[in-house]
Amino acid sequence: MSSSPVTGPEITVKDQEIAVEQRRVDEAYERLKEMRADAQAMIREGYRQSLAGTKGSLVDRDAMVHQAALRAQALDVADDGLVFGRLDLTTRETRYIGRVGVRTRDHDSLVIDWRAPAAEAFYRATPEDPRDVVRRRVLHTRGHRVVDLEDDLLDPAAADSLTVVGDGAFLASLARTREGAMRDIVATIQREQDEVIRAPADGTVLVRGAPGTGKTAVALHRVAYLLFRHRQRFGSRGVLIVGPNRRFTAYIDRVLPSLGEGSAALRSLGDLVPGVSAAVHDSPELARLKGAAAMTAVLRRAIADHVPGGPDELRVVHAGVIVRLTRPELDKVRNQVHRRSQGSVNTARRRVADQLLDTLWDRYVDIGGTEPEPDAPVQGELALWEGILAESGLGALEGEEGPAGPRTSREAFLKNVREQGAFADFLTAWWPIRTPLDVLRSLGDRARLRRAAGRDLDRPDADLLAAAWSEALSGDAPTLSYQDVALLDEIDALLGPPPRPSRRARDEEDPYVIDGVNILTGEEIADDWEPELRELTTSIERLERSRRVDDEVTDTRPEYAHIVVDEAQDLSPMQWRMLGRRGRHATWTVVEDPAQSAWEDLDEARRAMEAALGGPTSQRRDRGRGRGRDRGRDRRQAPARARHEFELTTNYRNTTEIAAVSARVLDLALPGARPARAVRTSGDDPLITTVPQDGLRTAAREAVETLLTQVEGTIGVIIPLPDGTWTRRDATALAEGLPERVQVLDVLDAKGLEFDAAVILAPEAVAAQSPRGLRVLYVALSRATRRLIVLTADPTWQRLLSGLG
Repeated sequence: MSSSPVTGPEITVKDQEIAVEQRRVDEAYERLKEMRADAQAMIREGYRQSLAGTKGSLVDRDAMVHQAALRAQALDVADDGLVFGRLDLTTRETRYIGRVGVRTRDHDSLVIDWRAPAAEAFYRATPEDPRDVVRRRVLHTRGHRVVDLEDDLLDPAAADSLTVVGDGAFLASLARTREGAMRDIVATIQREQDEVIRAPADGTVLVRGAPGTGKTAVALHRVAYLLFRHRQRFGSRGVLIVGPNRRFTAYIDRVLPSLGEGSAALRSLGDLVPGVSAAVHDSPELARLKGAAAMTAVLRRAIADHVPGGPDELRVVHAGVIVRLTRPELDKVRNQVHRRSQGSVNTARRRVADQLLDTLWDRYVDIGGTEPEPDAPVQGELALWEGILAESGLGALEGEEGPAGPRTSREAFLKNVREQGAFADFLTAWWPIRTPLDVLRSLGDRARLRRAAGRDLDRPDADLLAAAWSEALSGDAPTLSYQDVALLDEIDALLGPPPRPSRRARDEEDPYVIDGVNILTGEEIADDWEPELRELTTSIERLERSRRVDDEVTDTRPEYAHIVVDEAQDLSPMQWRMLGRRGRHATWTVVEDPAQSAWEDLDEARRAMEAALGGPTSQRRDRGRGRGRDRGRDRRQAPARARHEFELTTNYRNTTEIAAVSARVLDLALPGARPARAVRTSGDDPLITTVPQDGLRTAAREAVETLLTQVEGTIGVIIPLPDGTWTRRDATALAEGLPERVQVLDVLDAKGLEFDAAVILAPEAVAAQSPRGLRVLYVALSRATRRLIVLTADPTWQRLLSGLG
């Protein structure tokens, strides 16, 4: 008795199509391997050329190695998901779309770079406008293996024998589990998003959209597109991407490299100023005060004030005469220097010295060279002998006619005083070289901040700020907030860099110049020539230097060719000023949703944004501003540029069930506002539960344990901002013992992030913490992609969020 033959699993049509695509993918990877080898060979060749020993060979090596290294890096990051799309055209041409372009050795195209014009139809084609595309296929890969595919049939009449599989590529991609870092959407960009990505390179692109519309992903893809199409323009001076906090920048850190770009600088608002970093948010009340535009005037007055611990009197002696300047006279000199200074405060010491000497001379002439006071201390050996000679009637050291002012030349007086140690010591203490942190720390003194406040801060507000800075900035490890960093940048722009050594100091310090001859080159150094040794630098250091431009009073701040600002609706006026200094001649991509704004004075923030971007508002302000330095600074503002505005209307992140909950809060925050349209339904209704106030934390842990069994991806536990009820210890306690894929964070740190599941604690507390609390809650409720749990101690909020109240 014979048995029936055993057959394997039935091979489906999709399996056959996957096998076809796998052959093309294998071919592309094989060629990519060869291209990598070519790039490494070019690097080795560059180093080999340097063995010639000439200056030209070193330059050639630097250029060749730099370009080859960039190419090798781009090819390395393209390894994961090299090919993700295919277009079948009415011309019977087939195009494969991928992360980088791949050609055969005969220069035939294997894979088209997604940023190339030939790939545009992959994103723009629709059934209404197919652009000669019959079938659009999205390939899902894991490593080098094709695991799935989805087809869109755009022109059924031209399909002929083409096989079409799947239920639609885009919606299928939406259901994927989120990872800890944001995935790019390069394979699933829709038309309204692609229009933003490929918008004109000149001017500003302003992208508005509700949570979940893909604003951030679109902005990052635009950066990759600009660097691909306009490499020389944007690559030379660099691209800066600014996010609201460190969690956000870590979240998107992998996106650009996965798109074939690793050259953009990624910074949070707390990391834009070298040497300092912020990790905490201010309370809403403190943020409102620190971020207001009025702080510019407060900081100017603080810098112009008498320095902490500075001397109140200047005494010098000339020809036996003591010349004294008191505090009122010194304050007058200080105000004159600040009013007339055209440079930075830190480099104004020469002007300060000249002004003090002029004032001392005027005072010397006014007192007519009177006898020194019997009990007055006489400083310096020369001054002591001059006093003794004057008292004895033997005349002054300077001449036979005695110490009277008119009988002493101005030049002799200035020379004598300038060389006195007392004058030098006073100058150092009275006009010290300060750091921005020194100035901000000094404002922890209530009396000093009240003087600086003028009419721009009420006394209670000034006292609140002074108390906050006194506590946060004391000690060797100050705690800086995100708003503090913008204030430090403002102070830095006013103080400027430390002064450079004088020509004489540099000549004397140059160990290679002996008796006027450079012993390294044999070159004779002229008396009026300023020697300068240039250290060996790398290409990255030279690139960073090339980005530096003059900014009012300092030339050490980098300026970029293009700046991307995410979550722009939350930026304060002072933060916009900080960004504006880095993009005076930049083009911008600004991503925002006014409905999500946590900043109270939206009009003030909008004016600051327009000034930074060079929009029409800033131009009107330029024509109407005040006098002196403010007017000069406005002339340096960014010129007006073209504006391209877009609105994204489709919510790809949230299910319709989750979107309905956030929409109820949006209606409270902004009655009449339209939420984005959610496009997928999961059947999982959000769980909104009432829990006693003292049981919220325990209930949150239980909710997380449940979600860990329901979802494979990330889980976010979102708590109110730290206040009297909620503290950072709560976040630490909640996170203790939980796996890495669970993140516990406050509502502001959650901005811009997304999770497969989210647990929102105490929505009533979030809503009550600031005048914009409802908007902040709206954002928190829109973080989840699949499951949402809300725990509240207020039954009213349970009914409201459930749609029952």
